[in-house]
Amino acid sequence: MTTVVVAAVGAGLVLAGILQGLFGALQGSFWLKAAACAVTIAAIAATVTGFAGLLGPAGVGLGAAFTMLFANPLSAAALPVEFLLQPWGAIGQLLPPGAAATLLRSLSHFLDAATAGQWTVLLLWAAAGLALTLVDLPARRLRAGQTAAEHPLTV
Repeated sequence: MTTVVVAAVGAGLVLAGILQGLFGALQGSFWLKAAACAVTIAAIAATVTGFAGLLGPAGVGLGAAFTMLFANPLSAAALPVEFLLQPWGAIGQLLPPGAAATLLRSLSHFLDAATAGQWTVLLLWAAAGLALTLVDLPARRLRAGQTAAEHPLTV
């Protein structure tokens, strides 16, 4: 859990530095964009680790597939959310990639746009994922004397 938070903060700073400083793709407050990137990375990473906490090793693959194959196409990152059929556009905004794309777009280009909804979605996904990471289901527990090496990660 600590690893997700620390990695998200570090990666958020690096990502915002590259997007704003190197590419010039983002405008405005660097620290606000870095916070948005960090929360986005935390939400997506926590979702994957949450699936792993809930389902065991297979959850890693399921979490990654959920993010890449379901959440990303509905994110409206490359086009306005209104271009997606309803209710898919609205559903996409309730998933981390969609909320992140709208948040970064609003923070960079539409300074007067309300962003509380996107921040809330990302923080809720991060909190839920981190909570599920801590799930200790009896079926996943190792029996006394077993090591994790005896149970390889398979998907």
